[in-house]
Amino acid sequence: MADVTPARIGLLIDYLDEAGGYDENILPALQLVADEYLEHGILERPVEFVISAVAGLPNGSFRAVRDAFDTLVEQDALVIFGPWISENGVALRPFVEDLAQVPIITMAASESMLGEWVFGLPAGSMEEEPIIMATVAALDGCRTVGLAFEDSLIGREYLRTTREACRDAGLTITVEVAIPQVESEKRGAVAILAAEKPDAIMHVGFGLGVIGMNAELDEIGWMPPRYTTTAFEFAATGQWWREQFAGWTGLDQYDERNLIGQGFLDRFERAHGRRPEYFFPLYCYDVGRLMMSALAGARPLTGPGVKAALERIKMLPAATGAPGTRMRFGKFIRHGWVGSEFLVARRVLPDASASVLHATIEGHVFR
Repeated sequence: MADVTPARIGLLIDYLDEAGGYDENILPALQLVADEYLEHGILERPVEFVISAVAGLPNGSFRAVRDAFDTLVEQDALVIFGPWISENGVALRPFVEDLAQVPIITMAASESMLGEWVFGLPAGSMEEEPIIMATVAALDGCRTVGLAFEDSLIGREYLRTTREACRDAGLTITVEVAIPQVESEKRGAVAILAAEKPDAIMHVGFGLGVIGMNAELDEIGWMPPRYTTTAFEFAATGQWWREQFAGWTGLDQYDERNLIGQGFLDRFERAHGRRPEYFFPLYCYDVGRLMMSALAGARPLTGPGVKAALERIKMLPAATGAPGTRMRFGKFIRHGWVGSEFLVARRVLPDASASVLHATIEGHVFR
């Protein structure tokens, strides 16, 4: 196949770590999917991944994200995975739709960015996460909550849906306090939350707003149950983040009971000698299979052909979420998950040593 031009997939990575890098398991996971599809004869040509990694919002700029999208299109990407962050995705949507040439699949949670050319396989959903979070808090016996929301596009969307979710779950919000989306001092916000002594604290937002909350709560001697959205997935990235989320319960996509996911980790371990047991490699496996299936089914192999092929994907078993989670798109379907347990609730142990499965919207798993 040396004379066959590879099919190009663009990766638009819009969130970088402090060292300016990104998760080391993204490319190995995606490449393993491409290799398996090629080996099994599902793909007729090799796949080449073209990467554009930039610092988008909240810490960087949207302009960098827009330029990254243009670059990937110019490099002949047939489908683009990214951006990841809602602020960037909502702002990028008009450019993707106006171009009308290349479909993108985003993991961002805002439904405001979905469209004809924008498909969502969200690592959560601003409409659904608060429902799950409030349900789990109620299952844990909470009746009142103090709400800390990040003062951003993400935080404000979450604020609206969390108010409704708490009402429907029988939870009373005793106080609402806005916190910056970036890392900042939390003493004032924690004092406002503590003044009402709610049964629990709920945080909604991207996740940087959680930094320092445990330290301030410890300082005042008040450590109630604490809940958050898929911001919780930062806890999988390292010990420092687990310490920020020590004792918190939050939403995640890693469920060790999912045999599709465990089978992929088995193959990943054989190929790379390590076993990354957290949500992102499994998520990359899922989004990778969506993209490879679309490349295989595109007639012709063009951006519009890939978009049409994405719309034909139905009931593909997912590696993320609880057992039974599946994926699909359609002509008027842009949210890819099927199943009520595509998100699960995990909690970080008080000593920050690990996270454990806690519950789903259907009820407790472990206590």
